[in-house]
Amino acid sequence: MPNSHTPPNGSLEVGLVDTAIMIDRAKPNSVFQPDGTAVVIHNGKDDYVTDPAGNAGSRIACSVINQDPTTVGRTRAQ
Repeated sequence: MPNSHTPPNGSLEVGLVDTAIMIDRAKPNSVFQPDGTAVVIHNGKDDYVTDPAGNAGSRIACSVINQDPTTVGRTRAQ
């Protein structure tokens, strides 16, 4: 994913499409890996060189990606 820049008011809303990942469990690039997958947001920019975190600074937020079989392929009821 590319670096995102948060405006001075501290609020950022983004939508993105990442063609490098899949939601199909059978694919090697699936986000649903046997040992789990997470999204981590760091407070700095990724240098795209250093692994695993790109020398991007402290972690400021994270979320686990999991699959709810009742909602795959459709919007969750409100």
